[in-house]
Amino acid sequence: MGKRMYYIFKIILESQTVISAQNILKELENYDIYIDIKSIYSHVQRINEFFKEWIGYDIIIAVRRTGYKINKDFFNDGEIQFLLDSIHFHKDLNQQDQQLMIKKILSLSSFIQQQRLIHHQNNHQNHSFSLIHNLSTLMKAIENKTVIGFQYINYEVENHHLKEVPSLKGNHKDLYFVSPYQLVLQNNHYYLIAYNNKYKNELRLYRVDRMRLLHSIRKQFIEIREQFDMQEEIEKMTNMFISHKRDTVELECEYSVLREIVSRFGQDIFCEKQNQNTYHIIIQDVALSQGFVGWLLMLQDQVKVLAPYSLQLEMKTRIEKISCLYENVI
Repeated sequence: MGKRMYYIFKIILESQTVISAQNILKELENYDIYIDIKSIYSHVQRINEFFKEWIGYDIIIAVRRTGYKINKDFFNDGEIQFLLDSIHFHKDLNQQDQQLMIKKILSLSSFIQQQRLIHHQNNHQNHSFSLIHNLSTLMKAIENKTVIGFQYINYEVENHHLKEVPSLKGNHKDLYFVSPYQLVLQNNHYYLIAYNNKYKNELRLYRVDRMRLLHSIRKQFIEIREQFDMQEEIEKMTNMFISHKRDTVELECEYSVLREIVSRFGQDIFCEKQNQNTYHIIIQDVALSQGFVGWLLMLQDQVKVLAPYSLQLEMKTRIEKISCLYENVI
């Protein structure tokens, strides 16, 4: 799409109503573009030909004796709202990355559609890193089998506030040198699985949002992936609390938390109504992790573990520990 076509499309997108060819000509002058009215017709046709091959329909329509308007937006309302919300509420994105991606997405959205969208006020922290830069650097390094270097952060307290400091457990004091293998997404955080020669014959896991000064370096890439079942390693490493033990879990729950259980495990579970407000749930092959225990505790007295016995004991122990924290409260 050339310069003229781009600005004609942009002007029609940003128009609050149907815009005439004559008014498009006037708007084009703001971009130092001077053409005749017949060129508007031919360029609109070419824009539609371009988008029709891409999305299957004419993106611009002519309104008889009036002008042009967007026929159907590139993203439908639900799609673009989902994308914008995913960007806005991602806690690892800094403000600059967030605004740039939102601007790119909205460049394909008409003025009319944008009036229907939910727009949020900026609530992002001013992060000292760019998640997008980190991801881009890692993806290229993985593809090219290039070693990467970075600092990995910890925190310390200074004047009653948390201060970011580099970890000193790297290959060379505060610097980590690793051979990157794979990126995974877990609990809305990106993780890198890599080899660090400080830990022989082991895979290591690093959270991407905790990397600073990330860059490629000229060192020998070490490949040891063939020693591992990578899928098993991903499952094990991306949840530090995961247990190797898996079991069938039986729960008794109130109707009010049934949706939460379905959200976590899906509809393919056994469910039997016991009385007006109580249900018996059986879930196969559940990882008995600390994360799962924490999730059960979040449901408070609206769920009771019936089996296995080991999980009942774990729940009881955790509840007793929590109770001890408040034993001096009257």
